[in-house]
Amino acid sequence: MEEKNLSRRAFLGLGATAAVVAGAGIAGCSPAPKADSGAAAGSGDAAAPAAGGGNPTEFVPSFMNAPEPIDESKVTETIDVDVCVVGLGLAGVCALREAADSGAKVIGIEKGPDVGYRSGEFGTFGSEIHKQLGIEQPETQEVVNELMKVMGNRPNAQLLNYWIGNSGADLDWYIGTAEHELLTSDSDTPTDPEKPYVFPERCPVNENYNWREENYPCFPGMVHLLPDHGWAMHGTLEAAKGAGAEARFNTKAEQLIKEGDKVVGVYVSDEDGNIIRVNAAKGVVLSTGDISSDTEMLTYYAPQATKYAVFFSSMDKNGKPVNTGDGHKMAMWAGAVMEDGPYAPMTHSLGTNSIGINPYLMVNKLGQRFANEDVGAQELQNQIKRQKDGTTYQIFDSKWPEQLQYMPQCFGGVTHYVPPEEEEQYAHAINHFAAGYASDSYFQGEIEAGSIIPADSIEELAGKIEVPADALKATVDRYNELAHKGVDEDFSKVSSRLFPIEEGPFYAVPFGDSGMLVLIGGIDCDPDLHALDAEKNPVPGLYVAGNTMGGRFLVDYPVTVAGASHSMAMSFGRLAGRNAAAGK
Repeated sequence: MEEKNLSRRAFLGLGATAAVVAGAGIAGCSPAPKADSGAAAGSGDAAAPAAGGGNPTEFVPSFMNAPEPIDESKVTETIDVDVCVVGLGLAGVCALREAADSGAKVIGIEKGPDVGYRSGEFGTFGSEIHKQLGIEQPETQEVVNELMKVMGNRPNAQLLNYWIGNSGADLDWYIGTAEHELLTSDSDTPTDPEKPYVFPERCPVNENYNWREENYPCFPGMVHLLPDHGWAMHGTLEAAKGAGAEARFNTKAEQLIKEGDKVVGVYVSDEDGNIIRVNAAKGVVLSTGDISSDTEMLTYYAPQATKYAVFFSSMDKNGKPVNTGDGHKMAMWAGAVMEDGPYAPMTHSLGTNSIGINPYLMVNKLGQRFANEDVGAQELQNQIKRQKDGTTYQIFDSKWPEQLQYMPQCFGGVTHYVPPEEEEQYAHAINHFAAGYASDSYFQGEIEAGSIIPADSIEELAGKIEVPADALKATVDRYNELAHKGVDEDFSKVSSRLFPIEEGPFYAVPFGDSGMLVLIGGIDCDPDLHALDAEKNPVPGLYVAGNTMGGRFLVDYPVTVAGASHSMAMSFGRLAGRNAAAGK
């Protein structure tokens, strides 16, 4: 399903409407289901809290309780295939095509009216694009080590190794199904912005940026499929159909079918409510997305994430979100377990197109500096969320154009100033948030839109953003003192990004709650993507991919590799389809 592109400000502003959902929950592995739970499984509604005084370790949410078995007499159609792929987002479409290319008879099931996709950023390594453009990238183990470090050594390093080693070839495979234009740098303009093109982010790399010297590095070589990656999705779907695959939409998976310990198929219902039995001789691939639109699951597994507004979800034919953990539930009912947490909310602070998340002074509503600003977009949001009212302000002065070149070339960063005489030439880059280009005209437009607030003095600025003037003045004075010393004695920001705020006009950019794209946490799996039970044994015939699988991201979503989620969904969807087709 196509979704409209949103600007940084639209993304940032959605957080203001985030609902705070109350409820008890225990994060971690799933306990064994109890048969006496009250609420209907998979409803997506919050369950009533346990009675006061109860033991929270014995609480079992309703979604863990399997529904009554499907009455076989209600089946109106039976389909026999080798592989059934449930969920046709990015991972599912890739699984469908790969299974078909491997010679399997395969069907894909999707409860929405179309394949599900959004945006188009892919973090990949070693593709033909990288080779053609001469993009230098780090060694596999450098990336894996950094990702494991920022995620507390919790993900499955074998999965990360596979992804990085195969993502380049998988990208070539994925986009090779449709005609597209390749831009040669991040400042190029496509021949026709309405037609498919590939945009290399941060290419060439800013000469002042060395990721090996960064505390929060962002690896180079990410690419954007634009206007979004719908063209590659539909191209891949058509390639799957050309290889013999079938796809059914507005069709919802209800329950897996088991014979003994093995998953041998799935019951699905069509848009008229008819029950269809799909027999899958070699396996079922679950790739149904994440759990963030099921309030009960979200509250149970990641109560901290309930304070974020969830958006960007594909919708079913009734206009309801499709990312309600259907695959997770069916897998648990069949004996698989969720991975150990803590699960990772994907939340980014992005700022304005002109300044982004550049590490200028940031203060809270008390007018106080509260942390080192030189961190990634995810990490920045984590701190913002902990400030008074979840609101902070980026503070800088009129010298911002000459300071951009020293800023980190990271997801959400802005590193290029375009002078007025070159704005027309760089119009596409200036208007593309991932490029990192800014101009006077765009900056002025954001002032007029209210996303950048100007003032002639720090005291006036304090009044406009409603923070205590004396506190803000003291904070700026202290920051200027540190900048002139060249040493951040308070929060240890690197001196090369410690700029005094002295020459008006002065500016503030409000930061609030980000929205949440997905809540990443899934079914425990091995490197071959078999779903695992509580004893780490494979559930025969059951595979997981995309946001239904575990092992990829934990604690926080790392922006170290921008677009890693898309890229992993592509690579692991393809692997799941291949393994299922082989019965491996």
